[in-house]
This record gives sequence, structure tokens and C-alpha cells, in this order.
Amino acid sequence: MEEKMAVRQIISLFLIVTATTAAVAQTTTEATIRQRVSFKSVRDTFSTDLSNSTSTAFTSRASMIETQLEPVFRTQLTAFRSLMVTAFRNGSIVNVMDVFFESTSIPTSTQIANVLISASSNVTGFDIDGTSIQVNDEPATGGVGSHKISLVTASCLGLLSWLLSSQLC
Repeated sequence: MEEKMAVRQIISLFLIVTATTAAVAQTTTEATIRQRVSFKSVRDTFSTDLSNSTSTAFTSRASMIETQLEPVFRTQLTAFRSLMVTAFRNGSIVNVMDVFFESTSIPTSTQIANVLISASSNVTGFDIDGTSIQVNDEPATGGVGSHKISLVTASCLGLLSWLLSSQLC
């Protein structure tokens, strides 16, 4: 009798373990694509402790950025999955983060930049310089149509224009 009880307990335990294993095995993962995104915070000053990912300054700033930007990305880009601040560099403060998107619907650099630009007026504790946004180390304009030319280039173009207009008269 006791042997039958022991066998039943073992069988019950085996069924529980098997059911749990089957439930865990059904978990699926979604393929994501990482985009390396960076932007400058020109009103902030870099300190060396931001180079150490275990420092209080790093973890605090990373958490502040993630907490404020995740909801904006989530509402504006349906393919958004997550973001993680990975580094801070000198240059005021250059904020570097990995942003993950569903692999079947990757937004353009301009779309990513537009999310940051739209968030820039609402974030607190840091600022986002829209002209400094980069996606995968390439400038992303995101509606910021700034074209910069040097004074020398502008002067040469003006002189050339004057010369050509005087030739036509």
C-alpha cells in the first residue's frame, strides 16, 4: 500500500514537472534589431564618473533618460521594443543608447530622430540637441534642416554670382 502511494506521488511529481517544462518550452522570442542612437545634452557638463557604468552618476542618468524616452518611443513607433543607455561621452554630454525594434518593421533614422526631437521639449533633467542626433554613427536630420557652409564658401559663391551676372550684362 505504501509502495503504491509512493509510486503515485512520483507519477504526480513527474506530471507536474512535465507540464511545467512544456509551458516553459512554449515561450517564444521575437527577433529584434538594435539601432545605436546618440545625442548631445549641451546644457550638461560631463564628469569622469559618467564613464563608469557602475557609478551612481551613470546609473542615475541612464535611468532618467530611459524612463522618459521609453514611453515616447512606445507611443510614436509601434515597432519599438526597448532601449538601454550604454555610455556617456565627453562633449557636453553625449548620451549613447541601444534602441531595439521589431525586425520586420525598422524605422528610418529620420523617424527615430523625430521621436527624440518631439521629446526634447518635455524631458526634464537633461536636454536633447536635435542637430546632434546620430543613428548608427550617421547624422540623422529628423526635420532639422540645418545646412552649414563656411564663410569662405559663402563669399566665393557671392563673388562667382556677381562675376557671372556682370558677364551677362
